[in-house]
Amino acid sequence: MFNVMIDIHAHLAFPDFDQDRVDVIKRCREELSAVIVSSARYDEGLKALEMMDDHNGFIFVTLGYHPTEGGENYKDIIKLIRKNRERIVAVGEVGLDYHWEKNVAKRNQQRVVFQEFIDLAREIKKPLVIHSWDAEWDCFDMVKDSGLPIVFHCFSGPTELAKEIIDSGFYISMSTHIVFSKHHRKLAKIIPIGRLMLETDSPFLDPNHEKNYPWNIKLSAEKIAKIKGMTPENVLEQAKQNAVKFFGLKLSKR
Repeated sequence: MFNVMIDIHAHLAFPDFDQDRVDVIKRCREELSAVIVSSARYDEGLKALEMMDDHNGFIFVTLGYHPTEGGENYKDIIKLIRKNRERIVAVGEVGLDYHWEKNVAKRNQQRVVFQEFIDLAREIKKPLVIHSWDAEWDCFDMVKDSGLPIVFHCFSGPTELAKEIIDSGFYISMSTHIVFSKHHRKLAKIIPIGRLMLETDSPFLDPNHEKNYPWNIKLSAEKIAKIKGMTPENVLEQAKQNAVKFFGLKLSKR
C-alpha cells in the first residue's frame, strides 16, 4: 500500500503544522509517492513554494484563493501565480463558498473573482482545482464550457451533479469525508475509478475529528475498495495514476 499514495490536496503550509512539519513530511516521504500542497491565501502560497523547493519531486504546489478566507489580496495572488506559472501544477483552490457566505452581493462578487481565476488558468494553461462548498451547481455552470482540466476538490454535492461532472470529462477528488459520511460513500459508488483522486484536505476532515495527515488517504482507499469490490492497493494505484496524468507530475525516483 505504501508509496502508491498521492494526496492531491493537503494544506501542509498551514500554521497547524508549524510544530511538527518536519516530522510530518518525513513520514509522508516514507509512505507516499507525492503530496500536492494546496494554498488558498498569499502567505500560505509563499510557504508552499518554499516547501516545494526543499522537497523537489515529492511536494508539488497549487496556488489559489479561498472565496471566503483568502483575504483582500486576490490580485496579489494572481500576480504570484503568473510569476510562478512554470513551478506550479494547477491553479487552486479557487471557487465559490455559499456555506459560509449568505449575502447575495458578496456571492456575486465571489463569482466575479472566480471568473478571473478561470481566465487565468486558461491563460497559463494549467488545470483548475475547485472549492465549491454548497455552491457546486454554480461552480459547474461556470466551468463546464471552459475547456480546462478540472478537479472538484473535496466534492460533497449531489449525486446527479457528480454524474454531470464525470460526463463532462472532469475529475472528482474524494476526501477523508468518506470514512464517516454516508453521502460520500454514495458518491463513491457512482464515480468511475478512472475519474477519482484522493485527498485529505489536511489538517481538516480527520476521521477522528482531530488533526488530519496525508497518509490517511489509505483509510479512504479502504472504504472505496469495499464499495467497488477492489483492493485498497488498486484504488490507491489508480488514484495515483489519475493524479500524475491530471497534474502532469514528474515524481522523484524513490
